[in-house]
Amino acid sequence: MFTTRLTTLLALAAAAVAMPTANAPSSALVARGFDCGNPVRGLAREDCQYLSQIGFAGYGQNPSSGNIWIGNNGPNVFTFSNKATVDVTLVIWDQSNGDASSFVTAHAPKITWTIPRGGSVQVSLQNGVSGGYSGIYRGQTKISQWGQVGNTWGEFTTGQDATINISREINMSGNIFSAKVSTGCLADMNHCAYVCKSGNTCGESGTYSLIGCKEQPNNNAGMRGSNPAGGCAGWSNGSGRIDAQFL
Repeated sequence: MFTTRLTTLLALAAAAVAMPTANAPSSALVARGFDCGNPVRGLAREDCQYLSQIGFAGYGQNPSSGNIWIGNNGPNVFTFSNKATVDVTLVIWDQSNGDASSFVTAHAPKITWTIPRGGSVQVSLQNGVSGGYSGIYRGQTKISQWGQVGNTWGEFTTGQDATINISREINMSGNIFSAKVSTGCLADMNHCAYVCKSGNTCGESGTYSLIGCKEQPNNNAGMRGSNPAGGCAGWSNGSGRIDAQFL
């Protein structure tokens, strides 16, 4: 249970050499360019060029099938809506490369989809998938010093122990995200959110808190050892839908 937490904590701790069993790839800090002459469907050329400029290893596949795909015909459906003032590139990664999957300078994510201002996109996930997502606000969002998206994150696990939370650990000053489960639980910057006890970045054991979750309906907030764990539940095996917003 609470496997969603591995996405941020192990990856960030690995990069900080706090958990040597999952060290960040040596290539994670090396920027590389890629061809945006004919980008994948759903990704605007301007956004493709920006991803290349800031150091992404590549753009996402934006598939129509698999474990995460564009569409609303899967057991778990996320609707991502752009309420911001600029276009936002949705970035989703799974655990296909283990704890290093969130290092987008070393591994291309699964999804990179341009959501125009006022627009939305639906994404389906199979059960038993863990991963995370973030948003690249056009011309604004940078890569962190570890090679991850330097913004607010959403983290998820689907299936029997389905959970979603917001993580501010990479950048406490990141953009405002929210994710509401159709059965009632809300994760946003102040609810079912992981925040740093001090500073703008954290991730090592004892440096973060889970706030505003226990009062939410259908939460599974608890402890894993000495650290908080969990988030918004109430959508096991596709029994709920997620409405995620970039603000």
